[in-house]
Amino acid sequence: MSRADMDFERKREDWMTAELEEKLKKLVVNSKISCAAAHEFCKREKLEMKRMKPLMDALGIKLKDCQLGCF
Repeated sequence: MSRADMDFERKREDWMTAELEEKLKKLVVNSKISCAAAHEFCKREKLEMKRMKPLMDALGIKLKDCQLGCF
């Protein structure tokens, strides 16, 4: 199975506002955001960490420099 076959449809949810998306896009470089920047973004925007993954998926953003070494 190819990577393209494993991709799923990126769904936007009601809480994903255009304002929130624009703020996140400002932190993204080459379609990636560091783990530390993602944590700081959640803290600043009062966003639960569990919501970061769906938001990143909807915008096609990948995580880099994982603080746990998982990604």
